Parts: sequence; C-alpha cells; structure tokens
Amino acid sequence: MSHFRPRSRRINLRAAAALLAAALGACAASPGAERVADAGPPPVELRSTVGAYLAAQHAIRTQDVRRASFYLDRVLESDPGNPALQRRAFLLRLEAGNLDAAAELASAVAGNPGEGASIAHLYLAVEQARQGNYSESVAEIGRLDDRRLNQILGPIIAAWAEFGRGAPDAAEAQIARLAGDQGFVGLYTLHAAMLAEATGRTEEARKRYTTALTRSATPPLRLRLVAAAFEARNGQLDQALARIDEAEGSISDPTALKATLRRIADGGEPRAPTAARGIAEALFDLASALQRDRGSDSAMIFARLALHLQPDFDLAAMLIAEILDDRKRFEEALVLYEAVRPDSPYRLLARLRAVSTLEGLQRDDDAAQELIALAADRPELPDALIRLGDLERGRENWDAAIAAYGGALARMRPLEPRHWSVLYTRGIALERAKRWEDAEPDFLRALELRPDQPYVLNYLGYSWVDRGEHLDRAKAMIEKAVELRPQDGYIVDSLGWALYRLGDHAGAVGHLERAVALRPTDPTINDHLGDAYWRVGRRNEARFQWQRALTFEPTPDLAVDIERKLRDGLAAPSDRSGKGIGGSGIVEGTDRRPG
Repeated sequence: MSHFRPRSRRINLRAAAALLAAALGACAASPGAERVADAGPPPVELRSTVGAYLAAQHAIRTQDVRRASFYLDRVLESDPGNPALQRRAFLLRLEAGNLDAAAELASAVAGNPGEGASIAHLYLAVEQARQGNYSESVAEIGRLDDRRLNQILGPIIAAWAEFGRGAPDAAEAQIARLAGDQGFVGLYTLHAAMLAEATGRTEEARKRYTTALTRSATPPLRLRLVAAAFEARNGQLDQALARIDEAEGSISDPTALKATLRRIADGGEPRAPTAARGIAEALFDLASALQRDRGSDSAMIFARLALHLQPDFDLAAMLIAEILDDRKRFEEALVLYEAVRPDSPYRLLARLRAVSTLEGLQRDDDAAQELIALAADRPELPDALIRLGDLERGRENWDAAIAAYGGALARMRPLEPRHWSVLYTRGIALERAKRWEDAEPDFLRALELRPDQPYVLNYLGYSWVDRGEHLDRAKAMIEKAVELRPQDGYIVDSLGWALYRLGDHAGAVGHLERAVALRPTDPTINDHLGDAYWRVGRRNEARFQWQRALTFEPTPDLAVDIERKLRDGLAAPSDRSGKGIGGSGIVEGTDRRPG
C-alpha cells in the first residue's frame, strides 16, 4: 500500500522553541487576566451539593477543568475546612487559570503535608516573586519536599529569586546544585548562562553559552536562539543573525525573529533576563518537558504559573492552548491563540496553531479562509500555503490542494532537501486527481532531494506497481523502503503487493501476513492478503480475509470489489491493470492511507 506521512494537526510547540526563548520571549501582550480562556456557555448553577460533586467529577472525566473548578468550589462551600476538597479545589483553580482565586486556598493547602503541598509552596513562591518579595520566595522554595521534580525546579527558581533579592553569590550557589545532574544538563547550562548575563558577568555568560553550544554537533534550537539574543545585546548582531540562518528550516518565522534581534541590538526589548523572567522561563521549560511526556495536569499548572508571573509570555499562553487542544477544549484554545498580538514574533505560529484548532472544531472552511489570508499577509513564506494544501488534500479537493502546494513551491527558491515533502504531497494530490504525467515528476524530484526517503520510495514504487510500469525498479524501491521502515505495515504491504503483481504469489503471502500483523484492522491490507491466499489455493483463508476486511469500514468502492470476490472469486490473472487480476489496486479518488 502506498503511504504518505500522516497529516498532522499538531505544529509542535517545542519544535517551535524555534521562536521561543528566554531572552526572545518578552514581547508585550495582553494582561494575564485576559489570557484565561473564557469560551463556551457558563456552567449551570446546581442547588444540590451532591449534584455539584457529580458535575465536577463528570467535568474532570471530560477534561473540562473550568467547569470542574466551578462545581468543586460549590462543593467546598458546604465543607470549607475539608483538606481533601481544599487541595483538589486549589489544583483545579490553578489548572483553570484562576490564579487569584487560588491564593485563597494556597496557605491552607501548603499547611497540610501530602499531595498538593509542594504545588502550594511553589505557587506561594511565584506569588511572592510577582510582588517583588524575593526573600519570601526563597523561603517558600526551601519548603518544597525532595521529590525528583522539586530537585530540578527548586534550585533554578531559588537561583533566580536569590538574584532578585540582590544575592548573586547565593544565586550562583543555587544553580550550581544542578551542575552534576546529567539528566538535566541542558536546562542547567541554559539557566547558568542566562543568570551570568543577568548578573552582569558578560564574558562569563559568553563562555557558558559557547560551552553549551559546543557540547553537541546539533545544539538545541532553544539554546541557539537564547544565545543569539545574548549576542545581539552584546555587539554581535551578525553572529546572532547567522544562527537564525543556520536554523531557518526549523523556525516558523525567521523574518520576525531577525527583526526582534535587530531591535535588541538597537537597545530595545527584551533586555537581559530579570529575576521574574528567569523564574517564568524555568516554569515554562519544565511545563514543556512534562507536556512532551503528556503529563498535562502538571504541565498546565506550571505553564499557568509562568503566565501569572509574566503576563506577556506568549509562548506560555500558547503551551496552555496546546494542552487545551490535546484535551479537545478547542474553543478555549482558540481564545488564547487569537489573543497573541499582531506584532508579536509568535503571531505566525499562533495563527497556524489556530488553524489546526479550527480543524478540530470541524470548521474547515474557516480554517481555509484563515490560511488564504495568512498567505496573503506573508507573501514571502510558504507555510500557510503548505497547510492549505494539506487541508484541501484531507478534504479530497485535489485541484485546490495542487494549487496551494504549487504556490508554496513558488516561494521556495532554490529548492533544498528539506522541501522534499511539498513535492511529495503535491505528487499525491496530482496522482489522486488522475494527473499521473504531472505527479510522477514531483515524486522523482522529491527523490532527487532525498534519495532514501522511505515514504516517497514506497508511494512511487507502489504507484508504478499498480500501473504495471517499471516493475523491477518499483520492487527495488519498495524493498529499500521496507529496509528503512521495517515496522511500517503500509510499506510492508506495498512490497507484498509488488510481488503479487509480479506474479510471485507465494512470496507475496509472507509479506502480506506480516503487514496484517502490523496493521490488523486496515481493510486494504486484509483484502490484499485475501487475494494472495486465493492465488496460492488457500480459498477458505482468502474468503476469511475478505470477510474480515469488510468489518473494518472499507471505502464504498473497495467494499463492492470485496463483495464481488466473495461471490465470484478471482478471475484468472491475465490482466496486468490491477483490477483484472483481482487486486484491489488504488481506488481512484479515494485516499485510504492514514492521515
């Protein structure tokens, strides 16, 4: 089976640490209170405490934290001294973004040892820092328990709080506690360099950034961008801009980022990190790591605390929106994306993420219009047109997808190896639009850019097999794709189907059986195995596979084909076109691949 890289709704925000950055993140934005997404109808008031409790439990199960917090607060009113209710209500207020309301419960929760106490102390430390009371913030950090997460976060926040209270030596001692932790050496080196800059030790900061950047042949993008901001602030603008050029393929909006660096070099914002910014960055870093591991409850709390401390922290707001997206709280996420200001360097990223959220709301027409507008607003960038092509391809609007990909390619000059995927996806749309003479050159050009790209090898090879063209070359290409992706059931299926088309039915069976084991519920792969079984005389097993394929919601055309085979069996293999030999082939105009 031909296969393309699954169409993804997600634009990874941590990869967009491309735009991220301690030092690059201080773009002014709306006040923190406005960042609390207030989408959807208000919760219904319930008179019964039991009813409110049940409503809260239901909201928790459906990950509607805003409603869960509302209803649990109603339950807490009936038993305000209950420690378990206090703790749960406190955590839900944090998750829902009601940070001011959380203050009412923080001291009580912190005073009850156990789950929730550490978060309460952390909240109190952040709140003290927000008010400029850094000595009290250090004291609250000292009350954290010794669980692993606190061993990482505690020293970083304490270091920034010590800096905030005017104790640079104590700050250095705190950050040094992480120096030997190999699991978090990247986090340590980043904040150690930032702290050196904040305390005015410019040459020490430069040395630390250099050391951090040379630890790996491919240093993390976040580190490179923070280092670029430092360089722009300290007379090395050309070197800072060169770092953006080096990472351009990973950055959503290099133009905006370069403009930010030039503004920094001219003495504009953002300046060297403040104590509050450093604490917010540390919270964001941990939230990002936790979200990457799908620890969304803690990630949400840390991201909320970061935004509470620094209301202009666009990336913290966008991480919160990402978590809401994952929870299918699309309306709430959309509010946060749309709140990013037009002049923010993260505006492009926010608009692209908002498009994905609109798709989650099944508002594809609105998503398409937003992408068209974005493409017009940023004529130098291909991103919006690529996303528009993906959207239209997903809707099987082949001509619109082809036009969008073509527009994107026109903005990519000269073509580079990283552009292979746009040629590939346009090739798919052209093939589905029955324009093979135009599709084939796109696939071949994609292979020129990336000769060992398994999806392109597989798709072109499979298409040639299905058309009865270049069969030996197609078989070699698919074998290479299987070698590169041995656990991909679709690619393994392609090899089996190529052997089937070449008349090696016995050889096809083993590969198709493996493909079914890898993708047991795919109707096309089961259908292919049924065909192969029939050809080697295993007629009962063939009928079983065809019947099985019908249970997995095949496309209407494939279902008709399978029902015909169940009724009549397969005709003699006298036709190389695909259908005549009983193979399902590719049902023209129907995309049965994942995505």
